[in-house]
Amino acid sequence: MAIAGLPAAVHASSSGPAPHPNREATTTPLSIKVVGNHFVNGAGHRIRLLGVNHTSAEYGCVDGFGYDDGHFDGTDAAAIASWKANAVRIPLNEDCWLGINGQPNSNEGADPALTRDGYRHEIVDYVADLNRHGLYAILDLHWSAPGAQVALEQQPMPDRDHSPAFWASVAATFETKPAVVFDLFNEPFDPTDPRSGDDQNAADKVTWNCWESGTHDGPDGGTACYTSAYGEDGAKTSRYRVAGLQTLLNAVRETGARQPVLSGGLDYANDLGDNDHGRAWMTHAPDDPLNQEAASFHNYMGKACDHATCWNGVLAPIATHVPVVTGEFDEDDFLQRNCSVKTPSTFDARYMGWADSKGVSYLAWGWIVESAAEKDADGCSAYFLINDYTTYAPGQPNGVALRTHLRALAAPPVRLTLFHAAVAPGNAKVRFQLRSPQTCAGTLTGRTVRAFPTAGGLRRTVPIGSASVRLRARRTRTIVLTLTRRAHHLLVTRGSLRVLITIVLTRHGYRRTVLHRTLTLERQ
Repeated sequence: MAIAGLPAAVHASSSGPAPHPNREATTTPLSIKVVGNHFVNGAGHRIRLLGVNHTSAEYGCVDGFGYDDGHFDGTDAAAIASWKANAVRIPLNEDCWLGINGQPNSNEGADPALTRDGYRHEIVDYVADLNRHGLYAILDLHWSAPGAQVALEQQPMPDRDHSPAFWASVAATFETKPAVVFDLFNEPFDPTDPRSGDDQNAADKVTWNCWESGTHDGPDGGTACYTSAYGEDGAKTSRYRVAGLQTLLNAVRETGARQPVLSGGLDYANDLGDNDHGRAWMTHAPDDPLNQEAASFHNYMGKACDHATCWNGVLAPIATHVPVVTGEFDEDDFLQRNCSVKTPSTFDARYMGWADSKGVSYLAWGWIVESAAEKDADGCSAYFLINDYTTYAPGQPNGVALRTHLRALAAPPVRLTLFHAAVAPGNAKVRFQLRSPQTCAGTLTGRTVRAFPTAGGLRRTVPIGSASVRLRARRTRTIVLTLTRRAHHLLVTRGSLRVLITIVLTRHGYRRTVLHRTLTLERQ
């Protein structure tokens, strides 16, 4: 998927409040497709996929206690929708879907006994429940394994043995379901990359060519790529032939399925081209004849691309060409007693805010309740979003951060119905008349539009000052801003000054509003 003209870097810029993920009109069937670099719904409106990962279908069926955690139902879907989410990612198990290698099993007392058809029906029914509640479903090949090995965890790459057959079956099952997205492989990684593993065997290396086509020369062919599979204990089990993501996409399209597909990068989907501003993903992403492809990115603290410099340098350039979906993200659980990091983090809020400004989708991990023992075992990685299955109360820190943010996005914005400015006599102050339908508070700041020389010879825009704002509903309020000494001097000596005013307004239960107004101050 070579795309020319990829910019070298994209820098963050300020913007107004992020749009709420548009829900379908009640008269429009729920559907999704890619248009350019964004998703659109059945009404043709731009949307993002914002929501949660409902984990458990990848492991419950091989652990033998059930197809999932027992909460793949309409009640669960309604609870997720109440957070103002619009998407749910569902991790799946290759063996359980295909009914191979003795899976699913009932070794932990599942009654009635688990079967392949039962597993499939469980997923089909849950997707229908999600769709009925206005939620898109992302189906993810999460756990896989080659040959006769049972799929008990994440492998470096899809396997030629079963993964194409998995996608041929899943895509055929959901071909007529337009509110479904296919995530081809959860977290590809190169086990010889020190960021991802400690494999010292160069023959196990997974390159971007292997990732794309399963061959060492990429689309040009060459010898087949092989890597090692791993068991639950992290030990190697066998070497297997890799299935490239192009092979999986082809398996989807050969069924006639037209839904969007996601392709996650290397280093557990955290590397989409860390060293080349996203060119690795853009160059090697599988070619989709329907142009329905999006990039998948996973974002956890401690990974190489866990900061704004990387997001701006790698994700933002890709997002100018195709949609970017953050399939998983979370901050460390600093509240967990076995987590050595005790400093509260703003990682979730910072990333969601950045993603909002760039039109990037995101889904947090994981919509699951953990026991105290599970939290202790996970330590900093105790990634759970809810505390119980009765009230679905959000857990700290990730559940609270996500629900608060999604509800804020869905809330109506604070509005400003009057804005007028005039320089006061003496030219040292500016009086602003403001009015809002809502009682609200915030700040008013300004800078010159033009840059002026500094003492060091550089040119910079000049701050003109700031003021606090407190408005009562439907009442006009005069806010006085005292000009900085430099701004006052420029206004007096030049006679007029072109300035950019930024007003930030907040109110509980409303979306934070950022307004920009450009005006000319005239000397009195």
